[in-house]
Amino acid sequence: MLKKLERSHGALDIVYKNNKLIKIYQCGCSKVLIPNSYNENNELVFINTAGGITCDDSIKVKLNLVDSNISLSTQAAEKIYAGIGNEAKIDIDISVKNSNLYWLPKELILFNRSKLNRRINLHLDTSSNAVFCETSIFGRKAMSEKIQNLSYSDIWKIFINSKIKHVESINMSNNIMNNLNNKFTLKNHAAISTILVFGPLVECIKNDLNKIVETIDNVNCELSMWDNKLIVRSIANDNYELKKTLNFILENIIYDKLPKSWYL
Repeated sequence: MLKKLERSHGALDIVYKNNKLIKIYQCGCSKVLIPNSYNENNELVFINTAGGITCDDSIKVKLNLVDSNISLSTQAAEKIYAGIGNEAKIDIDISVKNSNLYWLPKELILFNRSKLNRRINLHLDTSSNAVFCETSIFGRKAMSEKIQNLSYSDIWKIFINSKIKHVESINMSNNIMNNLNNKFTLKNHAAISTILVFGPLVECIKNDLNKIVETIDNVNCELSMWDNKLIVRSIANDNYELKKTLNFILENIIYDKLPKSWYL
């Protein structure tokens, strides 16, 4: 009989008001670093001291911003390992009022037979800007990793003034090779990324960003915009090329606010 191993659990609860840290709560495997800032933009770096996530792990994050500017990233890529048990769970709840949020974690790397259920709720008001970037990697190409089976559910909901504005959903389970190889889905690409932009910032960047995206030829990248939201979707053969492209795009969206960890 297999012995049930101790699992990792973490929680963060952070509040900023008037660009000042009001509350910070961290427990378990979830920690946060706050590097020195030399402009009006504060930076947060999330750390998972467990070194990765596997079955039956859980992480909860709450972030509340009022009249503040925050760039958020992670210290390293988050690795979702294979395991025996129930799916790992990540729950993220963000509230942004009259603030600017740049949500820019490093990539999520999924291994064969990994199980993850992630839910992200982002609440904005009409005066706030949000740049939201998430990347998923299905096996590391440099390590010749192949994904045969996994359970991956990832749902993001964006609310503006308490009304649902946008929903993103990925659901993969069991044998996912058809999803990875199908010409109507990923076409053998193992790295995918989505950038969402909401708020008054959209009108400021839409024309220039559209021209920038049209110049990109090393990855498949497309931009769409409607209903005062802007979306850039990218797929690539590996994370290296995708990361270079994301750096290029994000530098043109948020200029000097790209987190330091993105250059490491």
